Amino acid sequence: MTKKMLAVLGMIGFLATAGVALAQTTATGSAVASSAVTTIQPRTEPMVLEIGAAGRVLLRGTVESASADSLTVKSWGGSWTITVPASAEVLPHGTAVSGFGQGDFVGVLGTVNQSAGFTIDAKIVHDWTARMTARQGITRNIRAVREVMRSGTPRVVEGTLSNLDASAETFTLTARSGTNYSVSLVSGAKTLQRNWATLDFSTVHNGDTVRVWGPVASSTISASVFRDVSIPR
Repeated sequence: MTKKMLAVLGMIGFLATAGVALAQTTATGSAVASSAVTTIQPRTEPMVLEIGAAGRVLLRGTVESASADSLTVKSWGGSWTITVPASAEVLPHGTAVSGFGQGDFVGVLGTVNQSAGFTIDAKIVHDWTARMTARQGITRNIRAVREVMRSGTPRVVEGTLSNLDASAETFTLTARSGTNYSVSLVSGAKTLQRNWATLDFSTVHNGDTVRVWGPVASSTISASVFRDVSIPR
C-alpha cells in the first residue's frame, strides 16, 4: 500500500491586539455579560490516509477513544491505534492526549508500526476540533470584552501583580507609575490569557504582568476584565 506522502500537518496589548480602544473612561464595574455570539461551525473534514514507501504516514480521522499515551482513530481501512510517545508533539500546545474527545477530528503524522497491524507510531498529533473550539472561545471573549466596554467608561491599568489571594480573587497591582492599587474581581469577571483564551485564575502568579479594566476609586479597582499577559508562559 504505497502512495505519495502529502504535506505535513499545518500548524497553527490587553485590547490593542484586537483593535479595541482602551481609552481612559467610570462605569459600574459589573460583570461581563455573555452577549449573543454566533458560533463558528467547524468544517466537515475528509478522512485521509497517505503512506509513503518508507512507512511514513499521514492519517486524518475521528477519535473513537483516548488514553494518556494512545488514541483509537477511525479512518480509511477501519480503526487505527495511534501510539503517542512522550517525544511526540501534541497540538494545540498544552493539550493532553487523554483530553481528546470522542468524535474529535484529528491529524496524525508518524510511521507505520511494522510489528502491529493498523498501528501508527506518532510524531505529531493534532486535534483540529480542539483548535477550532479554542478559536471560538477567543472570538467570544473578544466580543464579550468589547460589549462590556461599550456599557461604561472605566479605565485600563497595567502593572505587576503581587499579594495574590487566588481564592478571593484579590491582589495588589503596581502600575508603571509606581502607584499601588488594591484590585478585586467582580462576580463573573472575564479572565483572559495574553492570546485572549479563557484563563483559569488559579494559574496566575505573583510577579505576572497583568491588565485590568474597571472603575478606579482612589486606590481600589473593581475589575470586570482581567488579562494576564504573562500567560502562556
